[in-house]
Amino acid sequence: MNEEFEPVEIEGEEYEVVFAAREAVGHLRRITSNFPHLATKSVRVAIETWNEDMFRKGELILVQKQRAKAERDALEKRAIELIEANHVDDVLDMLNQDSSREIDYHDLIDMVGKDRYIEALSQEAIELKVNAISPEQAAELWNNSGKPTVGGDRWTATGVSVLMGKP
Repeated sequence: MNEEFEPVEIEGEEYEVVFAAREAVGHLRRITSNFPHLATKSVRVAIETWNEDMFRKGELILVQKQRAKAERDALEKRAIELIEANHVDDVLDMLNQDSSREIDYHDLIDMVGKDRYIEALSQEAIELKVNAISPEQAAELWNNSGKPTVGGDRWTATGVSVLMGKP
């Protein structure tokens, strides 16, 4: 094993794939060494050029993918927790403070789901209603801020009224 690489942690099926690949290359090396006439030229070239560094690079790519998935899962979990207690715009602000990439409304909806998004908007709509903001004003406010609907192109007074709990 090449000592210049740090050991990497690979979990689950990815580990089994890398282990199987290492084992397969080892078997192919032994077989082609003992029976060179049975191996095609492309197999011989691949076995000669395949080395430990290539396995390590593949392992590192798998680890990076696992870390990225873990980060996405953690961000999604945080988004769900935040949306249950905060306004949609506040959630976006909080997530964007901690994220390495810009999260927009559509990303948020993908993370928390349409039902949680609508529930958060319903809470906002009720607060707007309590503060004497009309459905027309709320629709204009939401459209101007770019807040997406889940069913149409733009917010309408009727759509906001539904969220406000019809007078």
